[in-house]
Amino acid sequence: MQYTYQGCLPDVKQKISDMAVNGSGIRDTARVLHISPTTVIEELKKRTRD
Repeated sequence: MQYTYQGCLPDVKQKISDMAVNGSGIRDTARVLHISPTTVIEELKKRTRD
């Protein structure tokens, strides 16, 4: 499957969780992964609901 936005990639979603567990902030995570801070927040919200 071809993704046009990096934030949709399953690998990036996993990295968001990994970075959060290791204490990285939202802005730091967004900067490193080249995605928006909003994407990071929304993905973390999804992870806490599960």
